[in-house]
Amino acid sequence: MQSDNRAAVFILLGQSNAVGHALPMREENKIIQPMKNVFGLSRAYNQSFDNTELRWSGYTSYGMNLGEEQDNTYSVANCLAQLWQDEIDRGNEKRLPDLYIVHIAIGAQGVTEGYMWNPEYEKKIIPGVLRTVDIALTPLTNHILSLLKESFDTMEKDFEVIGLHWRGSENDASASWEVLENTAQKIHAELFRGFCENIGREVPVILHRLVSHERCTDLDPTGESLKKMHYINSVFDTLEKENNNITVWDVRNCPHYVPDVRGNGIFIEDVVHFTEQTNRWVAEQILKRYIIS
Repeated sequence: MQSDNRAAVFILLGQSNAVGHALPMREENKIIQPMKNVFGLSRAYNQSFDNTELRWSGYTSYGMNLGEEQDNTYSVANCLAQLWQDEIDRGNEKRLPDLYIVHIAIGAQGVTEGYMWNPEYEKKIIPGVLRTVDIALTPLTNHILSLLKESFDTMEKDFEVIGLHWRGSENDASASWEVLENTAQKIHAELFRGFCENIGREVPVILHRLVSHERCTDLDPTGESLKKMHYINSVFDTLEKENNNITVWDVRNCPHYVPDVRGNGIFIEDVVHFTEQTNRWVAEQILKRYIIS
């Protein structure tokens, strides 16, 4: 058993590639028995604007995304949870504290007007599966993050956010150029600044570069959507340059990336959603970077 008072916090936010959409887990990989050293926030007790404290429970691969109800997927959150627990079970508990996961994501939701990550989206929570779920994601996330410090103070634990990962903004490539050029930089900066302010400290923010080039071309052969995707990536790059706590990650750095082949070895057949292997690789990088830090 671990005796120190450290706690690591992993935060995963965004849209379908944060959900693990279209990646159902095989039975042998589902996390049914609550984990001993990894904890999450169940929808049943935490998907609310009215709760005044967080209720952590042993992590499972179902019921822990405070966004849409799509469970038992090979999301980065589920992959990291298993890797972290396996590492502790192998006897490396001195290197790893308990892990606490905050997971909030809904498919097909960007940050521009009309999308659920937009800061001006009507404040509401209507639980459900994709296409029925309707949640104001930014105020919900800020509310949950604002409760972190008190939660760990109550547990008498010192917490470290090992990464706030943003796997989103793909749908914003459908916005007009006027909207993108006038609001994309401002909204993204506001989102990540607000998340840190609600946590109460500056934390590492990791933006995942948009790389679904073929999907953009499939939907819009004119090339405009692809140009908009590149523009959103340029917003990410600018945020990285202007903020010491922001880093842009590119999954094309994984060893199984294959250029000039449809799907590039990192996407499933729809060339928009990452494979199980890709999400596992991202989770492995998160764990490795923490261990060597």
